[in-house]
Amino acid sequence: MREKNILPAGFFFRRISPVLLSILFLVFVGCAHIPEYPYKPVSHSHAPATNGVLAEASESVMKKAEEGESAFMLIRNNEDALRWRLALIDSAQVSIDLQTFIWSNDESGRLILERIIKAAERGVQVRLLVDDMPKDWSDEGTALVARIPNVQLRRFNPGRVRNGALSRMFQMSVHFKKLNRRMHNKQMVVDGYWGIIGGRNLGNPYFGLAKKYNNRDLDLLITGAILPKMAADFDEYWNADAAYPGEAMSDKLSEKEINKMMSRYDAAVLEDRKLFAQTRIPSEPIDWNHEFSALPGQMVMGVAQLMQDSPEVKGDRGVRLMDQINQAAIEIKYQSCIITPYMIPTKEQLADMARYIEEDGRRVRILVPAMESNNHTMAHSHYKKYRKRILDVGVELYEFRAQPSAELRAVSDTSPVTSEFISLHTKAFALDDHWVLIGSLNVDPRSIQINTEHMLLIDSSELAAQLLSDFETMTAPENAWAVTRNEKGKLRWTSSDGVRKRQPARGFGQRCSDFFWRLMPVEGQL
Repeated sequence: MREKNILPAGFFFRRISPVLLSILFLVFVGCAHIPEYPYKPVSHSHAPATNGVLAEASESVMKKAEEGESAFMLIRNNEDALRWRLALIDSAQVSIDLQTFIWSNDESGRLILERIIKAAERGVQVRLLVDDMPKDWSDEGTALVARIPNVQLRRFNPGRVRNGALSRMFQMSVHFKKLNRRMHNKQMVVDGYWGIIGGRNLGNPYFGLAKKYNNRDLDLLITGAILPKMAADFDEYWNADAAYPGEAMSDKLSEKEINKMMSRYDAAVLEDRKLFAQTRIPSEPIDWNHEFSALPGQMVMGVAQLMQDSPEVKGDRGVRLMDQINQAAIEIKYQSCIITPYMIPTKEQLADMARYIEEDGRRVRILVPAMESNNHTMAHSHYKKYRKRILDVGVELYEFRAQPSAELRAVSDTSPVTSEFISLHTKAFALDDHWVLIGSLNVDPRSIQINTEHMLLIDSSELAAQLLSDFETMTAPENAWAVTRNEKGKLRWTSSDGVRKRQPARGFGQRCSDFFWRLMPVEGQL
């Protein structure tokens, strides 16, 4: 499952007569569809747990905190990212609130679901909010999970017509602006004490278990003063009009069909254990006290602000994340280091970068994927036409290599898995020596103008130093190509492998795809 909804179905039908589209839509509305206004109770986050491993661990970590501070730990390693999610789920006593764009039906996706169900069985109240565009979950599967005791599941912004490719294309064409808005936010809050925010969805490439490619990604493990804000922001999305109750998405399954689905799922989970037996990822809940007891020496303090888009999908979209970032009290004096997997800058952004460098004397460095390490060639095809303009305003530009050093391989691949290539998926900004921005935002039109996103802005010199160290490692010659222009203005790519005149690619097929996608008028949707 790809991480980015680059081109929604029906994009090319937007200019067809709305009247004709409406008629055609009515012709197909007889296809399977979900109720328009199902019952959906309003609910809010539970009060924090009064005891248990998570409450005690948070108290221990926060002993050295000052008022208003939170504690943070960068989760760089993909295997650790899955382990920490399981640690929070296995240790939960009161509540689990989880929000994600993609939840894949693969080994890691099923493992997380299995552990959440076990948490619900011991009385933990679970709320799951998943975007509807990625289709790894069927409507029937969604409804079954949503009916598990102590589990609530909602899908964000589903179209009413559910079956038939042609029918759904017409639905997208009629309701393009509404259905094109996807929830790209990713966070988890457990027992009111601990949370995770970052770039990872739930699926094998984000946890180092995919054979084709695994991501170089980044999350934050969090406790402290920012947790009530994280919980409140989850509530805002959970109770939004666009959050559709999963139990209403299917009511036609017979007991025989349900048993058949459950048998297939159980067989898949049993097969999954063969993979996890070769890793440090436990197939069953375990005691995570040792991991939590080590956190006081691993986490750093800082003051955080959580900013996110409003969840509205119709009419006025409400508060925008970029407006909040622009209005935040960030005074950047001398450097900006940006890591983004997808970059298509606007004229205004290019002008801003030129001003920062020429007038303010600021150093601006950007790391993006090389074409060879980009999991979406289409997105890269529309980024590449901005390379020279980015360089011309004075930016130091780097492109992440598909075959980085053994050190970064070890962070990205979960042994014994060795993927064909490593893709860059980190979304992070280090500003001066104390500001850090981490979350779901890409520097492209879809993230900035279309999707919902969220970011944490953190004032922490220790965290900034760690992220800057990561940036230096990731832009080193063994891990990235330094992109420059020679005396004739030609692009050159330089790394520990030497100098290249053509952009690095995974092969001839990718170069052909790059040429094709560059011709498609889809930049505004990327």
